[in-house]
Order: sequence, then structure tokens, then C-alpha cells
Amino acid sequence: MYPSREDGNDGFSPVRRSYVPDAFTVDAVLAVARYGGMNQAAKHLNVSQQTVSTRIAKFEKRLNNRIFWRGAAGSSVTEVGSQVVRVLEGLEGALNECARGLETAVGVGATEDISLVVSHTVSEVDYPRWAAAYQRAHPHTYLYMRQLNSREAQRHVVQGQAELAIIEGHWVAHELHERVVGHDELVVVVPAEHRWAKPRNHNQPVTPSASTSAPTLETKVSPVTKEELQSTPLVLREQGSGTREVVADVLGVLAPPAGEFGSLGAQRTAIGALGAPGVIARRAVASQLATGEYVEVPVVGISFDRPLRVVWSAQNRLSDPAQHFLRFLVDYADGRKD
Repeated sequence: MYPSREDGNDGFSPVRRSYVPDAFTVDAVLAVARYGGMNQAAKHLNVSQQTVSTRIAKFEKRLNNRIFWRGAAGSSVTEVGSQVVRVLEGLEGALNECARGLETAVGVGATEDISLVVSHTVSEVDYPRWAAAYQRAHPHTYLYMRQLNSREAQRHVVQGQAELAIIEGHWVAHELHERVVGHDELVVVVPAEHRWAKPRNHNQPVTPSASTSAPTLETKVSPVTKEELQSTPLVLREQGSGTREVVADVLGVLAPPAGEFGSLGAQRTAIGALGAPGVIARRAVASQLATGEYVEVPVVGISFDRPLRVVWSAQNRLSDPAQHFLRFLVDYADGRKD
């Protein structure tokens, strides 16, 4: 017989535990909080938007509190929701530990862990491809990833809460080592109905810009100037994100934003919902540009290029699994991986 607990309390607390969600609900709540919307969370979880929405609605009913505010620009956490998210992040870690422990108990599963933090843009655009390639080569390594903005990601590494962080932007904390593993270009985009997207006079010559190809008479969108961007309310990421840092470095003084958003998905949706220009990674809006929902606007003499970096502590030695993943990222960047 399995021994009883030392405190002699073998009972459960059904009232308290009735609040505890199942693993999928945990994943759904955290995905909406991290990706900024039900649709984005559903894509991340590979389920329908209705599945995510229904699961969260049932959990909110159980708690008798709203976790998210729903709007045209996505979903944002309420005051109660922010506390719920923090609690569920702890439960997420416990569930992962439980899964690994059970796998070990039956002789299968991950034998090595790597704790890393990934910035919002990288986590949506690049990380899934990198992680898939790495785990194909290292099937017994578990990548425990948390998504934060670039400043917060670096803080986690400095404080020892993660071994590696993959970030965007130019600023790196002095306590960290760094290695560039890629580059990303930000572009100005507007909804198709925005005045900046209107066809230009085809006889008017195009002023070349650092972010566009050679001028051509077929160009349909007039370039804007740095001064126009500085004086126009833009849809921006939050303070501390790598995207916001690059925009501020390039443009300097900015007008009060049309909106600030804590995730790439929320910013992407808000550009259309607010009908305002946004500065965002071109790859993040590739489908919107391809369908014509959004239009890229060239900028005279400006490039929003930004490096993608992996950073790690200058004080603490990396574990062997983390060193292997770091080497993988460097090789991937140098073209030595598929």
C-alpha cells in the first residue's frame, strides 16, 4: 500500500480544486495572453478559434470573473486576468515537470532540459522552425520556452531564470554575452483603405529609400518622409520590445501612438482595426501584404533593419544542453544547418 502523507491529511479540497483547470485550458489561457488574441492562440495550439474561445469562456464562468477583454484589436488581460495568468504560468511549469517525471518513470522522454526565453516576434516567426530542426536532431532534449519582450527576456537571463534568450534590437545588457543569429527588417504598413495606400501619379519620379529597390514608374505607393512618420500616430509595440526600440532609435521623437500592444499578433490586428500605420516585421505581415489587406509604404532614406541575437550570462556557465543549443543557433545562422 502506498504510504499516507506525513501530515496525516489524506483528503482533498474539492472546493478549492474545483477552480484548477485542465492542461489544455492552461495552454489556451496562456496562449491568448502571450499571442494577444483567440485566433493567434488557436493557430499556436493547432485547434479552432471556437475551441479556444469556448474553453476560456467556461473557465471564466467557473471563476465567475472575466479573464480577457475581447475587442477588434484582439484580447487583453483584465486586472483579475493578469493574476490568473501568473498563477497558471506556475501551473504550466508544474505540469511540464510532471510530464517529464512520468516519462522518466516509464523509461521514455526527455533527458535534458534547456530553459530559454524568446522575444515575441522571434517566437512567432523564427523560433518554431529552429526548435523543430533542433529537436529532430536531439529528440531527448526538452526546450522549455517562455515568450517575453526583449528587455524582459534579458532580465530573465541576468536573474538566472533562463539560460538563453533570443531577442531583437540593438540594446544588450552589459551582464550578457551575445551572438547575432539573423536579421529582420521592419516596414511601415497601412490598411488598403488608408490614404497612404492610394495610387500615386505614375509620372511622378520615386525618391529612392534605404528599404526599397530602385525607383520604377510602376510604383503605386508614394513614399513618406521621416518627418511624416514622426508626426503621425503609429500602431506600436510596448516599451521594452525590440521592435519599439528600433523604431525609437531610427525616428527619435514620436507622436503619441495610435495604440501600444504587448504582442506581435495584437499589433498586427490593430493596424487594420485602428486604420493607422504601423511599423512591424515584414515577415509578420507577409500574408496580409500578399492578399492586399495591408500595403507596404516606402520611407525616404530610412531602413528599420534589426539584428536577432542569442544572449547568455557572462557570470554563469551554460549547461551542456544549453551550449549545444547555442552552437546549433550559431551554425544555423552561418548556414550550416538545413
